[in-house]
Amino acid sequence: MISAELSSYAILAMGGFAAGAMFGRKLALEAAGALHALENRLGAMEHRMVEPRMHGASAPAATDAHAAALTRLAGAIEKHAAAIDDHGAATVAAAVEGNAAASASVASK
Repeated sequence: MISAELSSYAILAMGGFAAGAMFGRKLALEAAGALHALENRLGAMEHRMVEPRMHGASAPAATDAHAAALTRLAGAIEKHAAAIDDHGAATVAAAVEGNAAASASVASK
């Protein structure tokens, strides 16, 4: 009788452990989902409250800065294109001079 009583306690404990594990897993998943939803809500609220203040004051200055940067970039691109043209012309001139010198040395032999 004592062994039957002990075995019933063991079975009850194992069943309680299994039920607790399943319920605990479900509870942990629900808590994680609730925490994720709370983080999303806080992030959205922070975005609504902080972002307009940050961008509202600096928007004209940022637009002017971007326009100035684009103007400087356009000037740099034009200078670079002119340098490429000059280099290409110099390369062609050097090739023509080299061919002329080679032709003259061949003709003099």
